[in-house]
Amino acid sequence: MNRDDQARIFTHLLTSARGCIEEPPLYGPLRLLEAYSLLLHMLKREETDEFYYQLDEQVENLKDKCMGHEKQFIEGLDQVLEALTDHIIST
Repeated sequence: MNRDDQARIFTHLLTSARGCIEEPPLYGPLRLLEAYSLLLHMLKREETDEFYYQLDEQVENLKDKCMGHEKQFIEGLDQVLEALTDHIIST
């Protein structure tokens, strides 16, 4: 991870921590999903399990549902976690 990537993720995490104080509660999970995507795309694709890129497609779809479709957002997040758990157990 180069210095620009480091600055980007560190800034995101620290500003997210501050933002979580005053933002709606669902912004916290949304910010964590964004951090997942940021970190994933900072890694070299050939050094990362392809599964995490497939999972990121689901994560990206969830981001749009956060504020307008809370129930779908939560259900989708549960599905992402189930897929992650299944992947980890099977490997």
